[in-house]
Amino acid sequence: MIADPDGWSHAYRPLRPVSLAVQLALLVLAEIALYASYSAHDARFHWATHFLVGLAFGSLVLLFRLLVTGAPGPRLLLPLVLAFHLYAMLPDLLFRGGVPHYRWMDVFLGHVAAHYLPGGDGSWLLAALTCLGLYVGALTAWIRARRAEAALGLPPGIGLTGMAVLRPQRDPAAADLVHDEQAGGAGPTVVLLHGLGASSAFWRPVVREIDGRARTLVPDLLGFGASIRLGTHFHLDDQAAAVVRLIERHGGGPVVLVAHSYGAAVAVTGAKDRPELVRRLVLVAPAAFADAAEARARIGGRSWIARKTMTGSPVADVACGTMCLLRRPLTALAPRVAARVSPDIPADVARDAVTYVWPAYRDALTSLMDDSPLPEWLADPPLPTTVVMAEDDQTVLASGLDRLIGPGVDVVRLPGTHGLPVERPGDVAGAILAAGNTRASTSL
Repeated sequence: MIADPDGWSHAYRPLRPVSLAVQLALLVLAEIALYASYSAHDARFHWATHFLVGLAFGSLVLLFRLLVTGAPGPRLLLPLVLAFHLYAMLPDLLFRGGVPHYRWMDVFLGHVAAHYLPGGDGSWLLAALTCLGLYVGALTAWIRARRAEAALGLPPGIGLTGMAVLRPQRDPAAADLVHDEQAGGAGPTVVLLHGLGASSAFWRPVVREIDGRARTLVPDLLGFGASIRLGTHFHLDDQAAAVVRLIERHGGGPVVLVAHSYGAAVAVTGAKDRPELVRRLVLVAPAAFADAAEARARIGGRSWIARKTMTGSPVADVACGTMCLLRRPLTALAPRVAARVSPDIPADVARDAVTYVWPAYRDALTSLMDDSPLPEWLADPPLPTTVVMAEDDQTVLASGLDRLIGPGVDVVRLPGTHGLPVERPGDVAGAILAAGNTRASTSL
């Protein structure tokens, strides 16, 4: 995600009038030269077919790149059409060098088959104009969305993928995080924050166990779940500020702030900034690590995407961008895949595991490696803090947490893995209610 003014300018560089004029002039001159080369051996009909094929494929590639990466195209936008044209006509160049036309040459964008399309060049003209029109339409929507964000004073959402590319992000300062709210007893409000690759659905089994004994407020963090169109920044400070605004708009504090995994880093950041809003922190399997190397080893063990993301591989950008673009079919498939892995995973939790925008996922991982406040907080918390740890957690080892936790932290140990709120919702709910009812040490 590019948020600074220089990045904003860089994103528009291929679309500047002077740049487009120079690119168009180069493209026209190159095409004139190619047409002349065909005329030299009376094969002008080849030029039109291969140019239209190159224009169609070039437009489709640019459209795919825009939707996946949120960027309008390479710096040399129009010469990409020339590159595809040259690729499509390469067998002709080989033929002039003495290489005959075999059927395998159709790998060059259907070099031979293209000439046998019903309707000939008329059909290719229609196809090329359709593909070009789709890209121009999408690009127009992209520019309109970025301008709408700039008008709100938001950094442009460049790099936001899927549905966010063609529609502007909403200002998180003007809208609450999307959340579930449940009325309860006279005790303090319980705010529950989910972790990485999750949403408010992750806490629903626990909320059902609380069942009216406390008021609950369960948001989707910026870029996750139903909040995927909120904001263009997703670092810890931005996430924490959004949670603080939600608490203030729903009665203020002090609240019992409960968080799982990555959400624990968000909760601690918010508690440090606005301690008067927090009565107690309950951190369930907090993603706390001694150093960045341990964070990479443990979080990277969860998935291939996480490993690639933490190493800064561009493969992660493309893979996650494609996943965001295919969000609808993936959310339909996710419950079936999850059921094969474990029948205990609720369908809504599985669906929301793929409902996020790529920058939110990337920034969450980066913050856990480089900016996490958890180790310092757990060593000597300035507010009452309870840690609920899972004895069989392979992502955040109980032994690792033991080394980080100071004497001022209350510890609850439960059997289970990193998905503790889904696996043992009754026990987690009990730990939360016990923590909310006392400021003294709590154990189960």
